[in-house]
Parts: sequence; C-alpha cells; structure tokens
Amino acid sequence: MSGNGGLRTLLNPQGVDHEAGPAFLTRCFTTRWTHAMYRWHLQRSFGGEPPDRLVLMDGRRAAAGCGLVYRRLRMPDGELHRVSIVVAACTLPDVRECGFYARVLEAARERSAARGCAALLGFVTAENASRRGLARLGGVAVPASYLVSGDRFAEAATLRIRRARVADDWPERAAARLQAAPARARFDYPDVGAWRSQMVDRPHATQAVRIGATCRALIEAVGDTDRLQWLDGEPRERVAAIRAVAARAARAGRKFFMYSTCPQEVAAACRIGLTVRPGYMMAVAVREIHASSVCAWPGMSWRVQSGDRM
Repeated sequence: MSGNGGLRTLLNPQGVDHEAGPAFLTRCFTTRWTHAMYRWHLQRSFGGEPPDRLVLMDGRRAAAGCGLVYRRLRMPDGELHRVSIVVAACTLPDVRECGFYARVLEAARERSAARGCAALLGFVTAENASRRGLARLGGVAVPASYLVSGDRFAEAATLRIRRARVADDWPERAAARLQAAPARARFDYPDVGAWRSQMVDRPHATQAVRIGATCRALIEAVGDTDRLQWLDGEPRERVAAIRAVAARAARAGRKFFMYSTCPQEVAAACRIGLTVRPGYMMAVAVREIHASSVCAWPGMSWRVQSGDRM
C-alpha cells in the first residue's frame, strides 16, 4: 500500500514500536498510553490470530495509524461473520485536517477484505471524527450508549456484591441465557481462553464479583473509574446489579462507566441517574457480497458490552 509523494501506508512495518508505539499514541490522544495498554490493544493475539498494524508515514515520521483486530459476530439466526475492529486510530495533532485519517481507514478496509472479513467495525461517540470517517466509507450505525455516573445518581438500596473467582463456565452460562431470551446479535468467542483474554486478562486490574442471586460481573479499574466490562444475569436483576456497581464506585469516591446497545437497559440506567452519551457501533461492509447483510445490522437487537469493544 502506498500513497502519493512522501506518504506511504505501511502494513506491520519493522520498528513500528519505536515509530508508532506508546509515546506516539500518547501524543495523538493526549492521554497516557502505557506499554501494558499498547501490548494488550495492538500486539495481543486472539484465538491464535495476530492483529495488524497500519502506519501512515509522512516522509520518515509516523503521522497516523491504526490497529486491526479480528473477531466474530453471531447473528440472531446463528450465522457467523468474521469482522475486523479499528483500534487506536489516530493522527498527530499538527497534521489533522490533511486527509491522513481517511487514508488510514481506506487501507484498513482493504486489509480487512484481504483477511476475509465481512465488515470493518469502529466504536465511536456521536460527535467523534471517526464516526464521520467511517460514514464516508459507507458505514451503517448501530445505536449504542456510553453510560457514566452523574451528579444526580441516587444511591438507593442495592444488591449485595461479593468477590468471586472466574469460572470457565461463565461465558457458557451467559450464552445459554442469551439463547433462552429473544435472539440478539453479539460477539462470539471461540473458546473460554479467547473470552478470558478479552474480558479477564485486561491491561488494568480486573475484579470478578457476584451480585445478588444471579449476576456475575467483571469490573476493570481504569484510573479513577470502575468500568463494568461484562455482566451476566437474569433480566430482572441486571439493572439492580448495574445500580449496585455504580453505588459501590460512588461510595469509594470513584466514577462509573458502562457501554450498552440495549435500549431498555439504557432507559433503566437513566432512571437510576446515570448520564447517557450517545454513540454507535459503525460497520463498513468491505466486500460487496456482504453489503446487504451489513446494511441490515442497525435494525437488529444487539448485546454488545464494554469489554467486547477493545
């Protein structure tokens, strides 16, 4: 892959860690990227499959780039789709508005097609520039919500939270519960090792807990925020479990965060005082054969949790 003039888009170049490693990402995002975060997001194999890295070089320096990781989606009818996810897509501040990011996304679409994917995914807030870039590539938008603790959060009576040890049957139990309910599209994990790699062995400290009678959860402590990365439980207890985790964070002087694609769950979270930031799971069909299928995704019911997103 190459651009015109001094611009070149490189695939998995040697020396990428030096040119576009944690220091580069910190400059682009203006928040600190540690080596642990860099390894987990951009170097970790999943299901035995390594990720890809695309780096746009402006002369001799890295100016923009992204990672691509490969996953599977399971549709409500059981059909599986291979997808790629854009990870850590960014551009140096001094070359923004130069079209570099559009080049990176186009290269990501080409690479995703070459790797046999049906779609290229990006998780974005409504105002994010990445949303506009993916929309220009023909991306469709699956509605989602970013939920955070707000000033009006009411700490009412909550379910009891107990520490737990993650068992290998947790993802199997969650999948069985989803199959018993109205069908939803979701991420599919080929084995318990892949699920643990994604949900448990994260770059920050992650705690497993049981909540109430039926719920199990994984909470990652990222800075001053407790992120609810994974939650399984009976529908009647899920909202109460969310309230319990958010209340526990508030008592400890910490913030709370979760992600949801379930409108009923979002509405209930609003009623208990969480603040909603609208977002989307953008999906770009990378091959014409999958275009009609991908275009139907926004009309489906989805169960995507924070930990699924990278």
